[in-house]
Amino acid sequence: MMKRWCSHCAKMVMAERPFDGSLCCSECGKVLEDYNFSVEPTFVKDGAGQSHLSGNFVRTIQSDYSASRERTLDNAYEDMKNLCYGLGMDQPEGILKAASAFYRMALEKNFTRGRRSELVQAACVYIACRENRLPYLLIDFSNWLKINVYVLGAVFLQLCKALWLEEHHIVQKPIDPSLFIHKYTTCLSGGRNNDVARTALRIIANMRMDWMQTGRKPSGLWGAAVYVSALAHGLTCSKSDVLRLVHVCEATLTKRLVEFENTKSGSLTIEELNAKAKADDRGSATEANIGLDISDSRELLCEHKGTNTPHYKIGLCKSCYNEFVEFSGGLEGGSDPPAFQRAERERAMLAAMEKEKELSLLETEMNSSPGVEKEKLQPDIGKTVHPSSIDGGLDGSHEEDNMTTNAGDESDTLSDIDDVEVDGYLHNEEEKHYKKIIWEKMNREYLEEQAAKEAAAAAAREACAANFKGTPEELQAAQELAAATAASLAKAKKKLNSRVEAG
Repeated sequence: MMKRWCSHCAKMVMAERPFDGSLCCSECGKVLEDYNFSVEPTFVKDGAGQSHLSGNFVRTIQSDYSASRERTLDNAYEDMKNLCYGLGMDQPEGILKAASAFYRMALEKNFTRGRRSELVQAACVYIACRENRLPYLLIDFSNWLKINVYVLGAVFLQLCKALWLEEHHIVQKPIDPSLFIHKYTTCLSGGRNNDVARTALRIIANMRMDWMQTGRKPSGLWGAAVYVSALAHGLTCSKSDVLRLVHVCEATLTKRLVEFENTKSGSLTIEELNAKAKADDRGSATEANIGLDISDSRELLCEHKGTNTPHYKIGLCKSCYNEFVEFSGGLEGGSDPPAFQRAERERAMLAAMEKEKELSLLETEMNSSPGVEKEKLQPDIGKTVHPSSIDGGLDGSHEEDNMTTNAGDESDTLSDIDDVEVDGYLHNEEEKHYKKIIWEKMNREYLEEQAAKEAAAAAAREACAANFKGTPEELQAAQELAAATAASLAKAKKKLNSRVEAG
């Protein structure tokens, strides 16, 4: 029932459509509408007798993407879904949503044009995994897709550049090795031993404190941590089992094991490593109480272990901790280790003290010489000056003292050079003479050409002078000389060109 205007009744009346027929007035029965439409699908036959649906699909919601673009996005979503399940991801809906957004942006920038779709899809999924801190590497994607990992890595970097992610932590921040420990220990122990993963995480933490993580790829670090932890807990595994998981060569794994062995943490037992980790956790929780007396229940790991010395911080007593801070500069620092920063400061301080010592010695020597001018008392700061080069009247004893105190300084002359290799570069007068003859012999054509040019220039100058000063006879002689010189110059040039072409 609906309201319609009835011209016979001259008012708005209720209209009804009996048995899906015409729309009629409910009061007078006048037909108001006689258009009969059916919303049911209609099938028609083509020339071959095949039945197909009649009409076209009409979108109920308008979209900025065409039907082809929507199909491309749907196919990419299904491919990325299969990739996530193939890599063993649990509930990858969040990863798929983020990867689909990255793929849509890449599609809008025409990044997929000229590139294989599986490479772009794998790069999008990898970016989503890095964003959500999931333990997956590019080599995992390349192994599943059976493609070259370097080709996939190049597409990943190009995609990050196209999406303006070059300065994002996805690219700039290195991978945290602790994310992959549980994954690899589960593959080794079948998920039955959580102690292996816990110990491996503590080994990674000690590697980070010993600055092993700086400048090294994370694959070798977590491979060494997993291997040491597995052997420490009695888990039967070989290096090949670890290499198969972390995708590094045996030489890299062996090198990381040797480097970890050379650190202080490499000589600790499992019990000492666990005690140190607990002490570090408690020390970080009470960082504001540094300098106060802490409970004696904490176990010491320094040389005073077993004595009644109270624990102070990070498994050390107060004296050992102060010695550690004095030696290494503490645990704080930027990209360089604290010990390196402290060594740099000490090196700069020693250099400044040495320079001041040299300047004071120089001033003392010059004050002892009465004939030295006052303006020579200000030597160049960036240059080391020999006291013997300032005043030639010093006696032999002073020269010997200066040679001993300024050993290794640069000299203003080359008279004291006694190096055989340096002497080989210096020529005496006879060698200079022979070298000059050889050079003139090899460059004879050039010298002749230069001599002819000089003669022609001289003749031109003489002709010009004769034009203004000389008699007609002198002018004619000068012109003849200039012509002869020009002819000889042309002849020499032609001869030289013929030699070059023949060579």
